[in-house]
Amino acid sequence: MNKLLAVVSRLALSIPLGLPLGAWAQSAVVAHAGQASVTQADVTGILKSLNPSVRVQLAADPAKLDQVVRSRLAVSAVLAEANAKGWDKQPQVQAMIDEARREVVMRSYLASVSAPPADYPSDADIQAAYNQNQAAFAVPRALRVSQIYIAVAPNADAATLDQARKQASDLAHQARASGADFAALAQANSQDKASAARGGDMGFLPDNALVPEIRKAADGMKPGDVAGPIQTPAGFHVIKLTDTHAAGVRTLADVKEQIRAQLKQMRAQQNAQAYMAKLVGPSAVTIDEAAMSKAVSAAQ
Repeated sequence: MNKLLAVVSRLALSIPLGLPLGAWAQSAVVAHAGQASVTQADVTGILKSLNPSVRVQLAADPAKLDQVVRSRLAVSAVLAEANAKGWDKQPQVQAMIDEARREVVMRSYLASVSAPPADYPSDADIQAAYNQNQAAFAVPRALRVSQIYIAVAPNADAATLDQARKQASDLAHQARASGADFAALAQANSQDKASAARGGDMGFLPDNALVPEIRKAADGMKPGDVAGPIQTPAGFHVIKLTDTHAAGVRTLADVKEQIRAQLKQMRAQQNAQAYMAKLVGPSAVTIDEAAMSKAVSAAQ
């Protein structure tokens, strides 16, 4: 949730501050500090700028939403104080504002003239890109594993280590017994609370996400097999392999929209580079080398 708040706060700070003067009376103030205010319209603008799923999460957490409003209010307060002191009239600030304006205008216009046609890419283009980049869509083998975890501190003494090993061994023996309910054992005994609540289920994990000791043990297992106790730096694990997904390649249907977006972006970049190169190509530009030399000398 902290990552969510960080993203939302950055978005909140990036949305233009305030309303046109005529709109203030039509938008109630949500929060204020001194002369700085955040209005209902400001909050609505922040929320509308978010992905719908993020918007739902934030709307359901008043404390997080309050923090976003406070972040926005802090920026408003700083800006109000700066404006009151005429900070924006300083030559160096004016220069930065002018540069930012030029950058926004240039990038917006360049995006408009370099956008690929609406029908690009075609299905044939997408198929070709998929065929040529199979390695990019490869997925490793994935294992669905359930575990019973007994934690051991890194600096544990021999007696503590032996006690944990014995506890894990007893649980492994129970898990292998005929008719054993691994999920119930995990719920009652595993010290990894998150997976214990799911009966020890850790979901599908790619090979490289498993710690080496568990991956090595799982290599010789079939679905339904139980292994352990397996010692890792964090403690002891009793694992049950419940399913596997072989290594393979994601289907075209899975990645079609991803490829479409990437091809559009690449074409737009190519178009932009070509457009700018044409504007400043050899036949369009004349350079006064004498004036250039004087400019360099003046800078030294």
